[in-house]
Amino acid sequence: MRKLLLVVVTALAVGCTNKTNQAQECAQQFLDAFLANEYDAAAKLCSDDFQVDFAKATEDYRNLSEDIKALLVEQCNSYKAVITSVERINSSDTFVVNYNIVKPAADSSAFEKGIISSSLKIVEGKVQQLNK
Repeated sequence: MRKLLLVVVTALAVGCTNKTNQAQECAQQFLDAFLANEYDAAAKLCSDDFQVDFAKATEDYRNLSEDIKALLVEQCNSYKAVITSVERINSSDTFVVNYNIVKPAADSSAFEKGIISSSLKIVEGKVQQLNK
């Protein structure tokens, strides 16, 4: 009986850890694509409902000239998303992933303090909401 209980508890713990890791990986991939102005790649990581809102939000970017897009990409390439925590909501497949957007400091081996602190809501492995 003890062995069975140990197996069940271990399986639950591994399942929870995997879902937490999945939420963190989804958030990191989304933020990396977003900062690289790769909005099509970022949209693939969104829930169906949020993809519609995300497409509307990025429509203005898509209408910019290629020169302006290149300037934005160059500017954004210096920023990095750093996940600070992943919080599971109850026992569901819903997570809030908190992150900072940071930029390199004058010393290229370090990063300045975060210039933006925000969060994403991840549901069943997909981004469902920005700035949760």
